[in-house]
Amino acid sequence: MSRACPSSGGAVHFGSFDAERRWRPDGLASLPMLADPASDRLVAHMDEALFAAAVPGDLLITRGVVGEAHRRALEAAGFGCAYRHAGDPDGTADVENRLLTSPELLRTISEYRHLRPYAVLPATAELAALTGHADAAAREETVVRVNGKAWSSRLSARHGMAGAGHVVRSAAELDAAVRSAAGRGHPAVLVKDTYGVAGRGTLEVTSDRRLARLTKYLRGQEERGLRVELVVQPRYDRVADFSSHLYLDRDGSWRLLGVQGLVNAGYRHEMSGPAPRALTSALRHPAHPDVLETVARELAGEGYFGPVCLDSMVLRDGTWIPVLEVNARMSMGGLNLRLDERVREHGLRSHLWQEDVAVVAGFTVDHFLEALRAEGLLYGGGGAPGVLPLVGGSLVAPRGRLVCAAFCPPESFARLRTRTRSAAESAGVVLAGAA
Repeated sequence: MSRACPSSGGAVHFGSFDAERRWRPDGLASLPMLADPASDRLVAHMDEALFAAAVPGDLLITRGVVGEAHRRALEAAGFGCAYRHAGDPDGTADVENRLLTSPELLRTISEYRHLRPYAVLPATAELAALTGHADAAAREETVVRVNGKAWSSRLSARHGMAGAGHVVRSAAELDAAVRSAAGRGHPAVLVKDTYGVAGRGTLEVTSDRRLARLTKYLRGQEERGLRVELVVQPRYDRVADFSSHLYLDRDGSWRLLGVQGLVNAGYRHEMSGPAPRALTSALRHPAHPDVLETVARELAGEGYFGPVCLDSMVLRDGTWIPVLEVNARMSMGGLNLRLDERVREHGLRSHLWQEDVAVVAGFTVDHFLEALRAEGLLYGGGGAPGVLPLVGGSLVAPRGRLVCAAFCPPESFARLRTRTRSAAESAGVVLAGAA
């Protein structure tokens, strides 16, 4: 089936949050990494957070089912929209492929004017063509290329920006690059898989022994015909992380949607929230607007259009690293910006955070909602501060993930998060740090 012109307004939101894994080319050597089925299961539910991007008149389609009590809480807070699910919470297919097998959902998608995928995956183009949205997203091969850390490292180096990663294409080049960085006084060097994400695919090298083991591991893969493409970068002494969020139109024009302060736990996103206004205005050589223009121009030159998240950092010595990573997709910071826009009229700001938890058997997000409501913490819209769980399917035994948005003035966030954690613990959730 295909539709030449969708008939109604609104947008359809959907997407798989493990896009990097699905972008990774075949035949690419990998870093040593333990399989983590529990983490994969949690990531499969993260698309519930796309409620943050949807507005009344839109449609959200998630991979699994979002419980009725959770949907009612979101609607009461002003974050309601039409909702469907693809019915595959624990399978291996991404939501895009699930949608391709559902004629009913394809017909429903074709009734909406806009398509808003979290990221462009191999099945996205076919899905778009079948539902009358053939021009809704950039070409998959373009998206894959610009999302690689090798691409953003080369961009940074080409424009003489501080902190550019060094791209290596063999075990021998890796050995030389790590030794060179260590010789310049960096006690720890990071080796990054070009399609790694959330800390998976980042290895910290702190000794000759660890470097020797890694080099041997990669040589073994080279002997089997696999191709090496990794990024080597010092572990910087950072004092601030932030992300800049852009939207690129098809004609190459772009606009800055906002800047988010960023806190990472290790190498994985922990919190996005309002960035101090003075942060970007103090950046020089190059200035922040010049960096955004450069990144946007390079992406447009590759043929990309759509959402962009640019990660940057400021070091203790005042140096700033303009292009740490380019994510040509939606992001957690981008979702938080959407929430922030909708609560600022009430004098509040949005803070989105996530953390690993242990969960007792039989626990559901409904228990957490009840605990928040009993403590007067559940956000119900308007100007009263509160908290909303964004992902319910990740709160399952024995290992889960707490993903929440706190709506409050910035100075109140720490206290509100502490109270939320206490409510979660009273309901049967144990924070990973307290286990």
